[in-house]
Amino acid sequence: MGDQVSASPRNTQAVAEGSWAWMQTPDVMDAVARVRPFTMVPSEWLVELSWQVRAVLAENIPGDFVECGVWRGGASFLMADVLRQDKAQNRSVWLFDSFEGMPPPDVIDGPAAMRWARDTDSPAYLDNIRASLEEVRAGAETLGVAPYLRFVKGWFEETLPAHRDRIGPITILRIDCDWYASVRCCLENLYDSVVDGGFIIFDDYYTNDGCAIAVHEFLGARSLPYRIETVGGHALDTEPCAVFRKGPDTWRAARRNLGWFQWLWQACEELKTFVPPGDTFILVDEDSWGTNDVFHGRRRIPFLERAGRYWGAPADDATAIRELERVRCSGATFLVVAWPAFWWFSYYAGFQRHVRSSSRSLLENERLMIFDLRARC
Repeated sequence: MGDQVSASPRNTQAVAEGSWAWMQTPDVMDAVARVRPFTMVPSEWLVELSWQVRAVLAENIPGDFVECGVWRGGASFLMADVLRQDKAQNRSVWLFDSFEGMPPPDVIDGPAAMRWARDTDSPAYLDNIRASLEEVRAGAETLGVAPYLRFVKGWFEETLPAHRDRIGPITILRIDCDWYASVRCCLENLYDSVVDGGFIIFDDYYTNDGCAIAVHEFLGARSLPYRIETVGGHALDTEPCAVFRKGPDTWRAARRNLGWFQWLWQACEELKTFVPPGDTFILVDEDSWGTNDVFHGRRRIPFLERAGRYWGAPADDATAIRELERVRCSGATFLVVAWPAFWWFSYYAGFQRHVRSSSRSLLENERLMIFDLRARC
């Protein structure tokens, strides 16, 4: 996990309750596979998009989801699928598109854009990126996500001002409309509706000059300091896209937290497997988990402990051993050492020897060491 496990979580109690279980990779990849026939967006980007949706849900960031430029609807379907899996209430995904194809590019959009518009026989032209509203609706019905979707047909300069107030707060704004004029129109009309902590994603930032110019002009005109962050592009045959997060946090920082959350959720599930409900366990975690004293029906005692609170690392081996035996004899039946405190077993070598000689090891992996203390007292 690298630096992901060193990040400090925002809400570790929520993790302990299992609200970040979605980070399991097979679930994410299954969702991406379901929408693959309906999108050209690379899988790397879709994985990140699903994580961004889950991040705003888990952090309780309010607002709906908006995509401007949807083609066959795959990216919007993915956001809706995450909402469906999460049983999210009172959230919608808005799909804005002409459903008649793209307007022509302008010179500001760059040479690549002009070449694409001229080469109508290219496989990448896709009938000017045209998909009818009926076709997109049918795809949504096939995937079972239609209840979460709201379709708005027409050109952005007409539909965005007319529907902006109906949408209300926006938590993710995905802009996939290629050209300078369209990107600028989306930002001018919808940026102010994006809430703090929300994401604005640019599909074509690295592909078309006009998109990058529109983004930088808009941020510069408002003196906004947000960092443009690259997403995807690790595969040799894919370009990255770009995102910025509105507010002081970055997606990179949030993503590190997600790594911590996944790690912690997995550790909590493993702990529940070995420590029965009703038992008391000693937790050596340097007070980094942030869990309550009652953990899924199991009582947690921080180590070292004073008056029920974390006291800090022991002064020496003798202190650690003495405290372990005191708590063991008062009723603790398991010792759980979490990865932030693994260094204890190297630094307090005498304490490690005592634990291993007086307790039975039940689990030792990269997240947890669990020992059964019931052999004595």
